Order: sequence, then C-alpha cells, then structure tokens
Amino acid sequence: RAFYPPAHAPFPLIRSTMGDEALKLRVYITSCNIKKLDVKFYNLERPRAWVTVSCGEQTHTTQIGIGLDPAWEEEVFFNITDPAVDKVEGVFFIKCEKNGNEQQLGDKQSYALNKLLKAKATYKGLVVPGGKADMMFTATNFGDEEAEEEDDAFMDFL
Repeated sequence: RAFYPPAHAPFPLIRSTMGDEALKLRVYITSCNIKKLDVKFYNLERPRAWVTVSCGEQTHTTQIGIGLDPAWEEEVFFNITDPAVDKVEGVFFIKCEKNGNEQQLGDKQSYALNKLLKAKATYKGLVVPGGKADMMFTATNFGDEEAEEEDDAFMDFL
C-alpha cells in the first residue's frame, strides 16, 4: 500500500536510502591527447592507447584507441565502501601496433573520493608524458551537497 503525505504537511517527507543502497561512483573516461609524446624515444609507430581504472577489486579497461588522441567516451560505475578511505587508481598504457611493444606510460595515479560533491561531475586528469587522459568523477549518492566555503580570513590583513 502506497503512502502519500497529506497535502497540508509542513515539510516534505524524506525517506533515507543510505542504508539500503550501495554507494556508487560514476567514472566517465572521455579521451586523451598525448600529441607531445616523443614517439621515437618510446619506439612507437601507429600507437594504440587505453586506460585502466580500478577501485579495490573492481577494474575497468577502456577499448583500445587509435593514435595519439583517441576518444573513448566510456562510463563505468564502482561500488564504494568508504569514500574517506577508498581511492580510484588510473594507469595509462600504450602499444606500438607495428612491433607489438606494449608499455605503461607514466605512473599509476590515485584519486581520493572524500572531496567529491554529490551528483556533481568533477574533472580528473591522468597525466602522462606528452599529455593527459580526461575523466569525470561523479559521486552518485554520497559526498557533500555543496562545496565548503573557503576560509579567506588570512587575507584580512591586506
């Protein structure tokens, strides 16, 4: 039987779903641009690139993109147990189609989740030699509703 609040209720009734619903993080991996990469140094001809993102035991690898500026436009959702502790890690890989040489490009990078705003996309860049891969992180059902106001009291002396 459905419950409807009376029309004269002074405030809307809100039911909490935090206990029932798993915390979810949406990661949208858009594209990369590594056109400044020294392809001769890395021995690359006809490069192929992809990104692997992980959170705990959960992992997602993008499709293999062609060239130095592939677009993936891929979305993945991760279950989050504790935003204050959990981190998302990103790794960029590149492969030479001609000689089969596959290598990790740059370092593995970690992204903290405790500063994400609820339902607001936040840009994260996976920086690699010669460029970066672009990602957007969205805390679907966790995080603060709005950003904390910055304390600019240190500027009062000016």
